[in-house]
Amino acid sequence: MSIRHKIAIVSGGLRFGGSTSFALQLAAGFKGLGVPAAVFSFSLENGMAEEFAAAGILAEVSDENRLIFEDRLTSLYRKIADYGPTAIIANLGLDSYEMLRYMPEGVARIGVVHDLAMRPSHTIPIYEEALDGVAMVNSFMVDDVRRAAPKVNIRYLAHGIPFPDLPPRSPNPSGPLKILFFGRLYSGKGTRLFPLIIDDLQKREVPFRFTIHGNGPEEGYLRETLAPHVASGVAVFSSITSRDQLYSLIRQNDIFIMASEHEGGPLTLLEAMSFGLVPVCHDIPCLVQEVVNSEIGFRVPQDAAAYAGAIAQLHQDRPMLERMSAAAHKRISEAYSIQAMAQRYLNFIESIIPRSRQVVWPKSIHPLPILNMRLSFRLMQTSLFRPARRILKRMKSAKSR
Repeated sequence: MSIRHKIAIVSGGLRFGGSTSFALQLAAGFKGLGVPAAVFSFSLENGMAEEFAAAGILAEVSDENRLIFEDRLTSLYRKIADYGPTAIIANLGLDSYEMLRYMPEGVARIGVVHDLAMRPSHTIPIYEEALDGVAMVNSFMVDDVRRAAPKVNIRYLAHGIPFPDLPPRSPNPSGPLKILFFGRLYSGKGTRLFPLIIDDLQKREVPFRFTIHGNGPEEGYLRETLAPHVASGVAVFSSITSRDQLYSLIRQNDIFIMASEHEGGPLTLLEAMSFGLVPVCHDIPCLVQEVVNSEIGFRVPQDAAAYAGAIAQLHQDRPMLERMSAAAHKRISEAYSIQAMAQRYLNFIESIIPRSRQVVWPKSIHPLPILNMRLSFRLMQTSLFRPARRILKRMKSAKSR
């Protein structure tokens, strides 16, 4: 590389889930290429703090319970300025895109679009002046965003994952099928379909165990609805674990379920397939179309009977299960490492970063109202109202203790 790079990844939050895994794995991929990288978050929670520490990746957080947005913005800016990156990557949420507005000339500013939840065709044009490039993790969204923001350099950059020193899953020639979902438990993940899939599999007399690993707003509903199945051992809830323990959990299963209404990556699909789990996925425009074909797994409509039918086929034809398992492992191991992903991002940065760059970091910034917000909300963010908001924030924080 003609420029010695140093990468900052900024995120609205680091809750346990795919976007946090992405930040960790991209930073680890850069590190594997000899490029320093650190992560900066606008929120206090870090659902993967142990994994960041184990990988040797700095993860700076900010306390949204005590500090108003503008104070977190200025605090994180100072930490990023002290770090001195050559490029900054906005990973998740409008908070991270706001930080791009304050980066000095000469620092490459990259936005990441994970899925349609961000409304990229609306959001990217709004932040056009703060973006040197946009990385799309879903190739099916590229054309729509390019039409909405023709001046922005937009490129599809495929995900990658680490490959731990663990073997793929063991063959299962005749035992109950072991089905796994792991990730955030919220309605957009299709979690309310899980009880229906379980009921349909039982009607078909397919022997199985369905493990649900994760947390989120739908956890209470699932635990209550599936209580009889948990008692019988058909359904299992697995608590959050370290990344290494999660990998050990994944490889103990045969089938990975993805019932999401929309996705960008998703990293969980790559992780499951890397261990040879056969994917049974909602057929939505995302990485599913890129890595899942009829030789590897199933793409189905978001219908419980379709999921149960695919799983029943795998139960009835165990040689097919093993063929698909081997093909899934091979597909991911050949092209989806974190180093390959990080190199794709470095190549993109190299294509847009100024060749003659002399970055001057201002000692302080003056926060502006957030773009893409209602006028009343933007008025509340002006300096006139900030002292009152700080007092209210402290009072709310004190009450919650």
